[in-house]
Amino acid sequence: MKIESLYSPHKAAMRDLISAIHDQIGLLPQFYWPADMLGAEMATAEAVGIFEGEELAGFILYREVPGAWEISLVATHPKFQRRGLMEKLIQHLIAAKGQRRELWLEVHESNHSAQKLYEKLGFKLTGRRPRYYKDGATALLYSCP
Repeated sequence: MKIESLYSPHKAAMRDLISAIHDQIGLLPQFYWPADMLGAEMATAEAVGIFEGEELAGFILYREVPGAWEISLVATHPKFQRRGLMEKLIQHLIAAKGQRRELWLEVHESNHSAQKLYEKLGFKLTGRRPRYYKDGATALLYSCP
């Protein structure tokens, strides 16, 4: 397993990983990343990925905002899920952020496994965005000091 920053040459692998997720679960409100949205996000965000051998197993997109890094996308390839790789990748990002900034993210209220992981890693629930998702669900806002 290795963790590294992702750049333009990795974009095809990132798109393939998102396609694999959509093939497994569909284009759901909890993970709504059609190609145009994904392309726009990848064009403006920083990325860090985790590899199993030479294969991209998961990645995080984030952007710097005043005093924080805002995570916009957390994705693990279906064949690598439930192996603790995302935990390692988020721990890497927590260590990289240093003491002078927070990490922010939002998660669909029905994504209980993600909520448990974020809370385990020190994220605190800081707010809610009612009816944020296309299915009318609430977005839960988390912060990691």
